[in-house]
This record gives sequence, structure tokens and C-alpha cells, in this order.
Amino acid sequence: MNHIKLRNKTQEWLNRYIPAEVLGTIGALSAAWMVYSHTHSYIVAAASGWVGEGIGFYGYFITIELLLNGRKYQQYPLIKRVSLAVATASTNLLIEFLPAEILDNFIIRPFAMYIAPQYIHPYPLGFLIGKFSADIIFYSFAIIGYETRKHCLHR
Repeated sequence: MNHIKLRNKTQEWLNRYIPAEVLGTIGALSAAWMVYSHTHSYIVAAASGWVGEGIGFYGYFITIELLLNGRKYQQYPLIKRVSLAVATASTNLLIEFLPAEILDNFIIRPFAMYIAPQYIHPYPLGFLIGKFSADIIFYSFAIIGYETRKHCLHR
């Protein structure tokens, strides 16, 4: 891949993932802070942050996919249009994110966020390095899914 094409692809990926990452981070911090302020439990706050991040991150992608596919199928009656939009959006998002999510949630992220703070101090720095390391791996797989989806499904 030449330099200009790589730069264009990188910009495409940043434009695609940055808004979702920002919304996911806002969702995570908001949910964790709100729950922690009421419970003073780190575990419950962390779980709430994980849920908040998922809502922000995937809420963005679900909304975008449904809007794009709703327009794509606008010539159909409402029920059929909604059915086609949901089916297409679901397929697109599963191809793009399912492998990345499985690896991220069950292997990479827990390992990275457990190991990094043991070797990198202070703890918050190690935790962030573990998180960002997991993010890099997650997005590597998500980008492969995104490019596969574009190539195979033409959507």
C-alpha cells in the first residue's frame, strides 16, 4: 500500500471510529462516576462504566447504520424498510465487530489491564497503557472486519 493510500485509509478509519470512541468514553465515565457516587463500589462502578461505554460506542454505530440503511431502502413500505435496514445493519456490525469483541472482552483487554499495571507504575499509568494496548488490538481487528465487510458485502 503506497503512502498516500495508507494516509487516506487511516483518515477514513479515524473518521469512522473517533466519534464512537468519544461517545463511548463519555458513556463510560458518566456511568461509572454516577454509580460510584451512589455506591462507592469500584466493582459496580467499573461494570457500569463498561455498560455505559458499550451504549455510547455501539449506540453511535447502530444509529448510523440504521439511518444509512433506512435511506437505502426508502422505496419499500415502512415495515419492510425497517426490516431490511435492521437486517443489513446487524450483518454489517456483526462482521465488523464480533471477532474484535470476542478477542477483546474475553482475552486481550482483561489480560492487558491486569498485567500492565504490575510492571508499569504508578498504577493509573499502567492501567492506561494496558487499556490503550487493548484498544490498538481491538481496532486492528475491527478495521479488518470493516474492510472485509466493505469488500465482501459492498455495503
